[in-house]
Amino acid sequence: MKNETITLGDYVLYWYKVYKMPKHEPSTVGVQLNYIHTHIQPSIVGQMQLNEVSTSDLQKFLGQLLLAGNRSSIKSLNSYGKPLSHWTVQKIRQMLIAAYNQALKENMVQHNYAADTDPIPKSISNYSFFSTEHQQKFLAQTKNHRFYTAYLLLFYTGCRRSEILGLSWNNINFKQNYITINQTLVLEHDRPVLKKRTKTQGSNRTIPIPQEIKLQLRMVQHKQKIEKAADPHWLNRENLVFVNKDGSVHNPKYFSRNFKEMVKRLGFPSNLHLHSTRHTFATNMFQLGIPLTDIQSLGGWSSPDILLRIYAHSVQKSHRKAINKLYKNI
Repeated sequence: MKNETITLGDYVLYWYKVYKMPKHEPSTVGVQLNYIHTHIQPSIVGQMQLNEVSTSDLQKFLGQLLLAGNRSSIKSLNSYGKPLSHWTVQKIRQMLIAAYNQALKENMVQHNYAADTDPIPKSISNYSFFSTEHQQKFLAQTKNHRFYTAYLLLFYTGCRRSEILGLSWNNINFKQNYITINQTLVLEHDRPVLKKRTKTQGSNRTIPIPQEIKLQLRMVQHKQKIEKAADPHWLNRENLVFVNKDGSVHNPKYFSRNFKEMVKRLGFPSNLHLHSTRHTFATNMFQLGIPLTDIQSLGGWSSPDILLRIYAHSVQKSHRKAINKLYKNI
C-alpha cells in the first residue's frame, strides 16, 4: 500500500478491517463501520491523501461533526446532518488516533496528527436522570406490567439492559439475596443473542438485592411455572428470568421501546430513556454517601470517568439544597 495514493478515509477502513474487525462483535463492527462510511470517508479530510492531512484539518473535521454533523452520501448535498454527540465524536477521534498509530508503524506518515487534536469534552447534559418523583411514579404506574421486576432491577442495581435481560435463574441466590452478572442478551443483526460474558471483565459482579425485590423475583418465577403448565410449547432454553409468555427470549429493542413509550405516556422529559436508570442509580447512591469505589464495583463501570461527572452533578445539587437551607434558617 502506497501512501501517495491512499486517502485518509480508505486507510482508516483498511486499518479497521485488518487490525480491529476480526476482534469485534458484530454489533460493534456495525457501529465502527458506520463511523467510517458515514462520517470519515465522505468528509473533505477523509478524501485527502493520508500524507497530506494536518492536525488543523483533523481539528476542523471534528469541530464540524460537533457543530453540524457532516455532509455524507446519505444526506442532501446542500444540507448538513444533525450535530453528533460529544461521545460519538470522541469515539471517532479515538479511531483516527489508533489508525494513525498503525500508519506510523507502517511508515505511511511521519507523525500522529490525530493525537495532536484537542480531546472532545464530555457534556454532562448527555447524562439524564430520573428525579425521585419520576422514579416513584414510573414504578407505581408499571406495577402490573409484565416486566415490572426488570424495571425494579434497573433502578436499584444499576444494571444495563443487556445484563437484566440476560439474567438467568441460575444466577440468583435466593438464600443469600444476591444476583450474579456474568452474561448478557444483545442484538446481533436485529436478533437477540445470549452472550456468555459481559461487556467488560469488570462487568462481572455480584449484586445484593433487597428482600422486596427477592419476593418480586419469586412472583416472576411462580408466574413462569403457571405459563409453562398452560402451554405445551412453552420453552425457556436459557432458563432466563425475563422472557415472553411462551418462554422465548424477549427482544431488547421491544424492551427499550416499551420503556420509552411509558416515559412518554407519563409526560416525563423526552431525554429520559432506559439507560437513564443506570445514571439514576449512580446519582441516588452518591446522594446516600456511598463511596465512589463501591458504586463503580456495584454498577460494573470499567472507568470512574462517567461516575465522576454524575458525582459533579450530584454535588452541585446538594450545594443548592445546602445554600437554600442556610438562607431559610437565617
